[in-house]
Amino acid sequence: MRIAISTGGRDLNQYVDDRFGRCPYFLFCDSENPLGTAEYKENPASSGTGGAGIAAAEYMAKEKVEVLITGSLGPNALRVIEAGNIPAYTVSESMTLIEAIMAWKEGLLVKISEAGVAHAGER
Repeated sequence: MRIAISTGGRDLNQYVDDRFGRCPYFLFCDSENPLGTAEYKENPASSGTGGAGIAAAEYMAKEKVEVLITGSLGPNALRVIEAGNIPAYTVSESMTLIEAIMAWKEGLLVKISEAGVAHAGER
């Protein structure tokens, strides 16, 4: 499955970024071979003036993401993610990207079912 994780860096030992719409990067990888398929892309929504959560969520659909791992999703981002049938899971910022992937594979992550606080216009 194609996984996306919000992150502040380009290394599997980096931490998950709690911010979804404003995170600097996304890690994209295949769940069966995260080390061999890790691909880091800049978040095109991070520098926008507004609607970052919506734009990042639309980017997930464009990238054909099948699972999203992040800290939290604002109300608008959650609505777009749910409309795209992309299951989203939450982790703490103290978890590395590889730890988050392993925790998801083991069924230890909590599915995001409620929106977190909206951070409209924050960077």
